[in-house]
Amino acid sequence: MRDPLVLIVEDHPMMVDALCAHLRELMATAVFIHAGSLAHGLQQLASHPNIDLLLLDLNLPDAQGLQTLQAFCNARPHGAILVFSVVESSDVADMCLGSGVEFLSKTEPVTRLAEKVLHTLQRSVAARATEETVSKLVAHEPDIERIGCLSDRQLHVLSQLARGKRSRDVAMQLGIEESTVRTHQNSIYQRLGVKNKTQASAVYWQWAHRLGQPHVNTSADDENI
Repeated sequence: MRDPLVLIVEDHPMMVDALCAHLRELMATAVFIHAGSLAHGLQQLASHPNIDLLLLDLNLPDAQGLQTLQAFCNARPHGAILVFSVVESSDVADMCLGSGVEFLSKTEPVTRLAEKVLHTLQRSVAARATEETVSKLVAHEPDIERIGCLSDRQLHVLSQLARGKRSRDVAMQLGIEESTVRTHQNSIYQRLGVKNKTQASAVYWQWAHRLGQPHVNTSADDENI
């Protein structure tokens, strides 16, 4: 997993330096980039689509208050947004609430701001990690449509294996050698994109359930290999 990426949009360099110093003590692996204006901040967002946290001051040289917030909400990064500003109007509060943006007054001590940033960043990174894990699982999940690539005999063998039968039992039922059943198994695993009987059985039952036929079976008199 890559290091957390934080974009700080703030036009006061001393505030940026103080915040980064505190955050590096709490999360040494985080990477910080900085923008001192609305235009530069939007450019940074466009250049770094994987930003985990945007720290946003609303009063910038080229934008103020709601204008700043609206612009960054429209160009929202993949991660979270945390506003830290002296602007505490009801309009800003409503927009933050409606947009899922967190707010912290700039009158709070830098240490309090750093703690809030760390908490928000950790949640954003955790959410990203979950998404990446799910994406990997989905990418490697066997496609049940591949069952259509199986021969009738292979489908019959798979249906019996999915019911917990051993390859020896399936061989006796079909009147073939156990080695033939194992050959069928290997072919089934390759065609389904799975590694073992457990995974193959899961694909079979997903397919059978989707058809509404949990007891799908095929004839034992189907063709051999």
